[in-house]
Amino acid sequence: MATFVLVHGMGGGGWCWKRVSDRLRARGHEVFTPTLTGLGERSHLLSRDIDLDTHVIDVANVLKWERLTDVILVGHSYGGMPVTGAADRERERVATLIYLDAFMPENGQSVMDLQPPHRRDIYHEMAAEKGDGWRLVPLPSEFWKLTDPDDIAWNDALKTDHPLATLEQPIRLDNGPHPRRAYIWASGFQPSPFVPLAEKARNDPAWIYDEIDGGHLLMMSHPDEVTEKLVQIGVEAA
Repeated sequence: MATFVLVHGMGGGGWCWKRVSDRLRARGHEVFTPTLTGLGERSHLLSRDIDLDTHVIDVANVLKWERLTDVILVGHSYGGMPVTGAADRERERVATLIYLDAFMPENGQSVMDLQPPHRRDIYHEMAAEKGDGWRLVPLPSEFWKLTDPDDIAWNDALKTDHPLATLEQPIRLDNGPHPRRAYIWASGFQPSPFVPLAEKARNDPAWIYDEIDGGHLLMMSHPDEVTEKLVQIGVEAA
């Protein structure tokens, strides 16, 4: 039995991992799907004071208070930021760090640093026009290449606003790269800000690299493939 901690992306929640977590648990694995402060079922806590540090602590505290060891820590999309910070703070608890079509920052980088200029402009315009200058409203599911009507309805019903400060704050890392890192690219999500990150991982022998031919929200649209890749990388190839 392995232990997985699955961290969602911008505007999401632990709910978006349900299909993957059900499949992992059916195989006998232990699974945690924390929801970051201000999002999902914790959306009543949303405020302009939430930043990246808040979300790093959210994930690090799950590892610490649940007394987890040999964790397979997975971050999707924006979730790559807090899992990177949590793995840095709780290094001895994390066996494998997996980025699922996610941002993989170096020390001092923010999400905005890892975005092309036009996408940074989109986020700032969204916050100014619809989010009182500090929060981002959810983008339509079709933007993320969801196509199934049930998936679209599920995602649109539960996505929440996201605090802009989490994308602007640079990450602070005190240790070097995690020794066992993997990247899974959603090759069907185009145009994508994750292309240069995927290429970086694919061309670096220090990384484990794989792909799934699907849109950005792979845990919803391709749960079988995601589950299989996570098990292959985190358990079978460990």
